[in-house]
Order: sequence, then structure tokens, then C-alpha cells
Amino acid sequence: MTQSGPDTPDSEPLEAPHWPLVVWAARCSVYLLAQGGILLLSYAYYGFGTDPDHFAIGFRLDPLLAAVHFVWGLAGTFIGFYRPRYATAYALAFAVFYTALASLGSLTPYHFGMRLGHNINVFHWCVALFAWAVGLYALWHKRSAAC
Repeated sequence: MTQSGPDTPDSEPLEAPHWPLVVWAARCSVYLLAQGGILLLSYAYYGFGTDPDHFAIGFRLDPLLAAVHFVWGLAGTFIGFYRPRYATAYALAFAVFYTALASLGSLTPYHFGMRLGHNINVFHWCVALFAWAVGLYALWHKRSAAC
């Protein structure tokens, strides 16, 4: 009797599932989840009137913007790990929202109570462009696979 275990030559290797780029991009939202969560906990501890410049680089967001990052991070992390079929829709919605947010910070004086400085706007433009690229690539890839 032959035993088919992991060390025997007749065993087949296990294949890991192949996830598209858009799913990995949605999973990257865990960064926003962690950033927003840490900042909201910090503001809860130190007070919501704390100057954001007292925090480390990368964590200098006001409480409202930290909550926005937390919500988008929570949604993206959930979709990326538990509902990957919605990753394309999430990436495109993320791209639209962060393009609007970057436009508010760069082109208009209206910030809706958020402190949108130069570094924050550069970050928002970068993630928006990345989300547009990934979302449109996923749409193009789905459309070309359907033909």
C-alpha cells in the first residue's frame, strides 16, 4: 500500500488560489484601517482637540479624516478578504471618492472641516490614481475575458 503524503513523489502539490490585482489592492486598505484606527484611539485618549502635528509622520490627520480613512479601510479590508467579487466596484468607488477628496484639498477652499494639507493631498492623489489604474484594468480585463 502506498501512502500519499506531502513527502511522497506521487502526491500532487496543493495550489494556492490566484487572486487578481484588484483584490490585492482592496486588501491594501488594511493600511487605512490601521492608520484610522490608531489615530481615532489616540484622539480618544489625548482628546479630539489635539493638534495633529504632535503625531508621527503618516499619522498627522485630523479626527474627521482619520474616521474617513478608517471607514474606507474597514470596507476595503472586508471586501478584499471576505467578498473579493466586489473588489472592482470597491476600487472604482474608492477612486471616485479619493479623487473628489484630493480635488477638494488641491483645487477648492472647501474642506468640510478636514485639514487637507499638501502632503495629505499628494497621498490622496497617489492612492486615487492607483485605484483608477487598478479598477480600470480590472474592468478591461473582465471585458476582454468576456469577448
